[in-house]
Amino acid sequence: MGSSSSKSSSSVTVASSIDYKAKPTMDELGTSNYNGGLELSKNLLDFSLGEKPCPLKTVVQDQFTISNSSKSKLKFHFEPLQPKEFQLSFSPTSGSLDKGKSKTIKVKLMVNQKINTNHKVVLRVEGGASHFLTVKIRCETGVFGVDPNTLEHVDDEGFRVPYILALMKRSLIDNGGLQQEGIFRLAGEQTEIKRLKEAMNRNDFTSSTDINTIASLIKIWYRELPTPILNSIPTEKIFYSTDIDECVQSAKNLPEPQKSLLDWLMHLLLMVSSFSDVNKMTAQNLAIVVAPNLYDVSSSNPMEGLVLSQKCVQFLHNVLSHKVSVHKRESVAYEVLS
Repeated sequence: MGSSSSKSSSSVTVASSIDYKAKPTMDELGTSNYNGGLELSKNLLDFSLGEKPCPLKTVVQDQFTISNSSKSKLKFHFEPLQPKEFQLSFSPTSGSLDKGKSKTIKVKLMVNQKINTNHKVVLRVEGGASHFLTVKIRCETGVFGVDPNTLEHVDDEGFRVPYILALMKRSLIDNGGLQQEGIFRLAGEQTEIKRLKEAMNRNDFTSSTDINTIASLIKIWYRELPTPILNSIPTEKIFYSTDIDECVQSAKNLPEPQKSLLDWLMHLLLMVSSFSDVNKMTAQNLAIVVAPNLYDVSSSNPMEGLVLSQKCVQFLHNVLSHKVSVHKRESVAYEVLS
């Protein structure tokens, strides 16, 4: 077995049961009780770049409007974190808004180094309510953060997927990743992740003996897709689907290439879960750590974001559990026939 990150020595906590029952409902999440009476004209800032790379060392601008739908005056302020990779500013950064009034917020961004990220900014309303703004930054070019249809594809165990996924999967398996305790849960070393990611973007992939780095890069590849896989499924289907068959059907109805990408990933996670006695990664544990990479919450409402994140875990758990059950039935049938 290949060596792993130093973090792999940590014990893996088996997930306790999660209550996914829908409270609050989607209608309740949209009320002023949850948004503090502040409405945003948009919550995704892409600086009119679309899928074009963001230029380095150049200021790009965007703007949006906030409106007071409450019955009283509101005070607000932004709480942006400032990573070293970029500078982000809002004007105004704080202020007040009379009832029924609106205000335009201007945003400036300058990126210092190539990164792909969906950066979350908190817009705080006095009294406790908050909104999340997503700042979309795409600077890297290559095999991460791009339209999967533009990449070279291969057939990998019956799934038509980008070649880079097949390479990472083979590296993971060849280095004993299926048996590695905490695989997909434990993070790889950041320096190794950065080195390998840059190499992959240059079409110069070399395997790594740090198994957790390869697993991390598979999650990162999915997380940085222009449109995350589960975002192609209607929100209501994810929010209200507690029935396994409904979740499975929604996954089957995905358009291409999303369907093949999800099927390939589920097959890989099925392989991992088959060694759960050794790696401690059951279907539920895998759903908990992988689901956040397959869905980007578009709502600015943090409560809605939290609930939808939990629903995505349930959705993925249902789909994966179905595949585990089918696999077990097929294995039993094969043994009987043998």
